[in-house]
Amino acid sequence: MTDYDSSVQDSGRQFARKVIAPIAADADEGEEFPLQAFREMGRFGLFGAPYPERYGGAETDYTAYATLIREVAKVCAATAMTAVSHATLTCDPIFTAGSDYLKDKFLQPMISGEKIGAFAMTEAGSGSDIASIQTRAEAAGDYYLLNGSKLFITNANVADLAVVVAKTSPQAGLLGLSLLVVEKGTPGFAATGRKERKLGMRASDTGELVFMDVRVPKENLIGRQDRGFEVLQRTLPAARLDMAAIALGISEEARDLCLDYVVQRRQFGTPLYRFQLVKAMLANMEMRISAADLLLRKGLRLRDQGKSFLKEAAEAKLFASEMAVAVTRDAIQIHGAYGYSRDLPLERFYRDAKLTEIGDGTSEIQRLIIADELIKGRTAPPAGAAARVASRGSGI
Repeated sequence: MTDYDSSVQDSGRQFARKVIAPIAADADEGEEFPLQAFREMGRFGLFGAPYPERYGGAETDYTAYATLIREVAKVCAATAMTAVSHATLTCDPIFTAGSDYLKDKFLQPMISGEKIGAFAMTEAGSGSDIASIQTRAEAAGDYYLLNGSKLFITNANVADLAVVVAKTSPQAGLLGLSLLVVEKGTPGFAATGRKERKLGMRASDTGELVFMDVRVPKENLIGRQDRGFEVLQRTLPAARLDMAAIALGISEEARDLCLDYVVQRRQFGTPLYRFQLVKAMLANMEMRISAADLLLRKGLRLRDQGKSFLKEAAEAKLFASEMAVAVTRDAIQIHGAYGYSRDLPLERFYRDAKLTEIGDGTSEIQRLIIADELIKGRTAPPAGAAARVASRGSGI
């Protein structure tokens, strides 16, 4: 780790421990969106880390941004996921493919934390299979007429705007997708108010959005009509890297709690760390965390260099998420009844870790992407195969 990385990490750690850690357990217990913490993240500069100063950003690299997400995840993974849904899934498409009009109108208030964004892609019948999206946006004069609904959307009930994935040319399948920015208060656009009752990530708001004859100005189109797939090719892998960072943050904190515990705890007159089975569990934790860290850094380096990172993002997300579930499970086992109790955050970490295997594309989808990318390097893929591979997996 360079001095630059260390300074970013130290700053992020101090912020997360001071602002987010004190409210994490209560936010989880009450299943309440931590609005004040969200605003504080904006003022701190977390949302704008990789974006230009013109929009209130810090112009760091994506590695620095992922480092900050990782530090937040150590104390509250739900808050970290809220940040990723806002700053990566919502801001990034606007920044990378949006017009100057969209950038100037939305990025500054989103980066500052004044406005909250949601990324609306998942539907009741469309999760990993993006081609089956039913939401339609029909061109009509100087606007699009948007109809449909979205489910399992992070920030749905608190969002001021949503980046919506819809079909503008239904007959074209994946090649007929477009992305539109829809603002809160637009007639016909609403959150149902229903909050998903979840196993973990409870402090992250998850709900449903509906669109009934919503007139969306054509200037709210991100990129070009029917070319939304190209934007998703960049956005979804980026979110997978950030989900890997969340999984790593959860795992590192669980490991550190274990190290403190095994030094203090005695059984049969012997410190717990002297038992070989405990040592083996600690060794496996450290090995898995180190391997996940390397995979994440590889993917982030490629992204910072402007190179393709589709396969590397899938590898990092897959390995880190499955690692996080294993590490948090073993951490509870080491702590015994204390780990199972709500007096410690380990049971929360375990519940939160599970979602990292599902959100932004399931583990099964990540394996398909990795295998397809390997095969693609040896054979010429059939027409349309590249589109199907790159677009697999949805956000939550």
